[in-house]
Formats: sequence, structure tokens, C-alpha cells
Amino acid sequence: MVRILALATAVMLGLSAPALGGGFAVATLDRDPDRFEAGRTYSIGYTIRQHGVTPISVDRTEIRITGSDSGQRLAFPGVPEGPLGHYVAKVTIPAAGSWIWEITQDPFAPHQLGALRTTASGAAPAPAGVTPGGSATAGPDGLLLSSVLIALAGTAVFIGTHLANAAALDRPGRAA
Repeated sequence: MVRILALATAVMLGLSAPALGGGFAVATLDRDPDRFEAGRTYSIGYTIRQHGVTPISVDRTEIRITGSDSGQRLAFPGVPEGPLGHYVAKVTIPAAGSWIWEITQDPFAPHQLGALRTTASGAAPAPAGVTPGGSATAGPDGLLLSSVLIALAGTAVFIGTHLANAAALDRPGRAA
């Protein structure tokens, strides 16, 4: 019986190991530009935080934009500047229209920033930056997934500890 409990505990802990790895990060912009104008270069600063909290240096980062209509993809490398985890990318959006943008943060998954709209050079100001559906901070899906993984890891540790204690009490020859 003790061996079966020990095996079950080992399997449960093995399955929860990926939850203990903590493999996600988010990127937060220093600030959104008031508007984006086609052909103009913007210095966009951002910080990458592991688990949304701790600034971290990553292997490679860039701001990628994809034209909603054209499908054109461009990448602008992030250069470390200032404190740990802070980067600046020089971004030039070539044409007016709708674009999707994200920040890559290798080895972590890209952080989606949502959609943005650019105006033609010299056009009247239009609201820009991130559309209401976009966000430069951690989304609810990432937080939910993290919470579930942490809960599973905690449950595995809790059950494993209690099974180990029960197995120790079950040993013959144990002094009372």
C-alpha cells in the first residue's frame, strides 16, 4: 500500500513540474504614443517582467507589426536601455491603416498589444495607440492559467507531504 501511495505521489509531482517552471512574461509600455503617423519613427520603451512582476533580461526582443489589410510584417529590435528588463525599439509604420502589434520576448511567448491605427503623414490627429481590445499589461487568460498551475502545484505538494507522513507512521518497528 505504501509503495502505491509513493508511486501516485511521484506521478502527481511529475505532472505538476511544468507548473513550477513559471514560464511566462509580460511587457508593459512606458507610455502609448498619442497617435501614430505613417512614416514617422517612434522610440517606444517597454519593460519585460517575468510573471508580470520581476524585470528580466531576455535573449532577444523586438516589436513586430502586421498590417491588418496587407499582411505586411515588420520587426524592430529592442535595445537594452536603462534598468534591467527595459528596452527601446525604433518603430516606423510605413503606411496608414490598421496594424496588429506585439512584443517578442525570447524565450517567452510574444506579448500581444492589440490593434493600432495609423494616420497618413500630415493628416488630422486621430486617436491612436491601443484599441479598447488591446492591452499592454497581463491579460486575464494569462493570470487564470498561472493561478490554475500554482494551485495544482500546491495541491501536489500538500498531498505528497501527507502521503509521506502516513507512510512514515505505517512503518513497522517505529518507536511511539
